[in-house]
Amino acid sequence: MERSVIVGVDGTGDSRNALARAAELARAAGLTLVVVHVRHIPVFAEMSSMTIGPARQDLDLIEAEARRASEEVLQGTGVDWEFVVRSGDPAHALMAMADDRSAAAIVVGGRPHNAALSGLTGSVGAALVHRFRGSVLIARGDDSAWNAASGSGPALRALSSQSTRSSD
Repeated sequence: MERSVIVGVDGTGDSRNALARAAELARAAGLTLVVVHVRHIPVFAEMSSMTIGPARQDLDLIEAEARRASEEVLQGTGVDWEFVVRSGDPAHALMAMADDRSAAAIVVGGRPHNAALSGLTGSVGAALVHRFRGSVLIARGDDSAWNAASGSGPALRALSSQSTRSSD
C-alpha cells in the first residue's frame, strides 16, 4: 500500500496551516496526502435538546468550509490528495485513518491551551502525541521559517526513508 501523510482539517486557520505543512511534507517525501475532516459534536452540545439540532446543522457548514479551505490551500501544489470525512472522536478517527493508510505521520493544527481548558475540552494534538505510535506534527501559527522542501530536516529525511523502505 502506498504510504501517506494524514492531516486533520476543520476549516480553521490552524488547520489551514497544518494542511499547508502536511502538503509540503507529502510533496517533499513523495507521499500521498489524505485530508481528513471529522464530524464531531462536542459533549456539552449533546447534553441539551436545544443545542443538539443547531450543532448538527453546524456540522454541515463546518464540513463545507473544511472542504473549500482544503481545495484552496492545495490548489497548484502538485500533491496527490483526497478528502475523507469521518464521524466521531477526532483523535481516534485520525489514528484509525493513519492505520488504514499506512501513514508516515499525522499533522494537525494547534495552539497552546491552558491546563484547565485542555482538561475540559480536550486537545486532539495532545491525544495523538500520547496515543498514536507514529509521528505527529502539530503545526502552530504562521511558521514562515518552515521549509520542508529543503529536505534538510531530520524528520523529513526519516519520512522519506520510511517511504522508501516500505515500498521495497
